[in-house]
Amino acid sequence: MVRIARIGLAALALALIVDGPLAVSAQEAPKPGGIFKAAIVGEPPSLDLHWTTATLTQQITWHMYETLYTLDRDLTPIPLLAESHTVHDGGRRWTIALRKGVRFHNGKEMTSADVVASLKRWSRVASVAKTFWKTIEEVAAPDPYTVVFHLKEPSGVLLHHLARLGSGPAIYPKDVVDASGDGALKEYVGTGPFRFVEHKPDRHVRLARFKEYASRAEAPNGYGGRRIAYLDEIRFIPVPDVAVRLAGLESGEYHYAQQLKTDQYERLKRVPGVLPAIVKPTGWVAAVLNHKQGLMTDKRLRQAVQAALDMEPILVGAYGHKDFIRVQGSLLFPEQPQWHSTAGTALYNQRDRAKAQRLLKEAGYAGQPVRLLVTKEYDDHYKSALVITQQLADAGFKIDLQVFDWATLVQRRNKPELYDIFVTRMVGVPPDPTLTVAVDCNWPGWWCLEEKDKLMDGLVRELDPKKRFVAWERVQQLFYEDAGRIKVGDYASLEAVRKEVRGFTPTTTLMLWNVWLAK
Repeated sequence: MVRIARIGLAALALALIVDGPLAVSAQEAPKPGGIFKAAIVGEPPSLDLHWTTATLTQQITWHMYETLYTLDRDLTPIPLLAESHTVHDGGRRWTIALRKGVRFHNGKEMTSADVVASLKRWSRVASVAKTFWKTIEEVAAPDPYTVVFHLKEPSGVLLHHLARLGSGPAIYPKDVVDASGDGALKEYVGTGPFRFVEHKPDRHVRLARFKEYASRAEAPNGYGGRRIAYLDEIRFIPVPDVAVRLAGLESGEYHYAQQLKTDQYERLKRVPGVLPAIVKPTGWVAAVLNHKQGLMTDKRLRQAVQAALDMEPILVGAYGHKDFIRVQGSLLFPEQPQWHSTAGTALYNQRDRAKAQRLLKEAGYAGQPVRLLVTKEYDDHYKSALVITQQLADAGFKIDLQVFDWATLVQRRNKPELYDIFVTRMVGVPPDPTLTVAVDCNWPGWWCLEEKDKLMDGLVRELDPKKRFVAWERVQQLFYEDAGRIKVGDYASLEAVRKEVRGFTPTTTLMLWNVWLAK
């Protein structure tokens, strides 16, 4: 059975494709209780949503933390902790009214003081916030339930940034922010439907239902609307071995398993008690080059990497089935017509070993080891890296493939002296180009280019959709001309749940509110 479940990309004509009868019977009433066990791919590098763009952190912590806005089924920002907003002074002043009676997990009511402290910390520690925050003159709290943004220029993306998922502007209590500063959070306290209980590294992150949670009253809508914690507990269990995740799902030890091997899809459809699902597009595979230090600061070497790679074998090697891949160069998906562009893509998927070798010679490359970081916790990362390593070696590079657990890799990729390339994925479907880390100067790899950065700054301020598209096309052109990062291609992911799981919607993010267990 194939079911198409719209996740709210109607405006983008983007669908979430789900294989498996995951719909809930209209006659079936939700059943509170139970411990939901989610087998995830590894240890989260942090439980501070401000601090990292790691998908694992986002998937766990947005059950704990919330933002002022979130995204509806059309990827349009809608209020979450906010109640409403008004715009004044030609778009330069935004006044946001907060919901009253929202409690943190420590029992304190959320006020504007908490919001302002959290947003200011986010602006300092989140790499994705830095470009956007240049447009902010001040954030003020004139009373306990009002927050005012004073902007230097009008913004077309303020609410999109306040609604972002990965590395999002989570609202923490002011005293937690003050105690933590720009360092690691000292307490994990939010307003979400589940509260933090404990983190035992390599065993689990344990969350429990927050009984005083103040849900919105509206019907569920994309990531917004009513959120009900039916489950007593959620245990996010790091299971790096994909075979163990799959075996545990089949035996009933886990209710959910992520990042399963795509070559298991046909067999999974025949396994009693298991419902597999394809989520596509999930994102795109990337080889991220270090522009700050080392070999890849030489543009000719970056271009040699770009010229050498043959993308389809890399994707097939990683995902094993052509139904899970797409070879196309646009940084935003073809299903996003307002942003999809072929600008610069003549330099995508060149498969030109001779050109790569010429560039190596021009750069005076003498066989210095190229340090390529990868993890085995994401099986597709590792398999991609193996094919990339071989293709680059065939072109004349000497590759030093270094394998780490994911948390260690995330730490090392922040240190430019430790690597030249790392393999990762750009996960999710950004509703606006300013929300993608693929072109962010501050994200690891540090692709900082004066023209590109000015264009991205302009995208934050520009209101005219046509002018924004022209600017984005130029950014994508520069992405390829400068070999800013290497896009390998689009991919879909395979995940699965047990049949007793109800209310579950497979998405690129993991939502376990409004989910319950039938037994």
